[in-house]
Amino acid sequence: MFRVKFCCGPQMTKSLEGKRGLSAPDMKVLRDIQRVGWHVTGVFAQKNEKGPEWAFSIGLFHSFQHPEIVVFGLPFERCMDVVNVMGQEVKAGKRYGPGGEYPDILQDPYRCIVREVGGQHYSHYVGYAVWFYEDDPFPLTQCFWPDKKGLFPWDDGCNDYVKNAQPLLFLP
Repeated sequence: MFRVKFCCGPQMTKSLEGKRGLSAPDMKVLRDIQRVGWHVTGVFAQKNEKGPEWAFSIGLFHSFQHPEIVVFGLPFERCMDVVNVMGQEVKAGKRYGPGGEYPDILQDPYRCIVREVGGQHYSHYVGYAVWFYEDDPFPLTQCFWPDKKGLFPWDDGCNDYVKNAQPLLFLP
């Protein structure tokens, strides 16, 4: 179960109605959340920069009380597709819980595992979601994919690319 603490007082999540003074990309985030329930933000490596590309959701918790999702290390568009596929399933009622194995996110025989992300990682990896939720706490999960042998980044013998492309954000 997720350890999101709620407190009394006014909600601080961005209003989906108040768009005055926002940039076009910020307005698109709010429109997407209003229209479908979530927005996907992709992060790609800048020129001359190393590191994995990733994508994450904004709005799944707001719209469906489901943790936001982040996925790393697949090609940029594929990361975004994975988050969207998971978002569509969440909208249809599916829940992806920490520790669960899911064979239906990627093509067979690849199964994914979802883990809860520690709050200390939010600002570095999902800053736009932090912007949306402002002071409201929200849960975040990371979707991990295996190498060709079915090993995950924390498994001995896992392929180096798979290991290096997916930071272990469930660790402190």
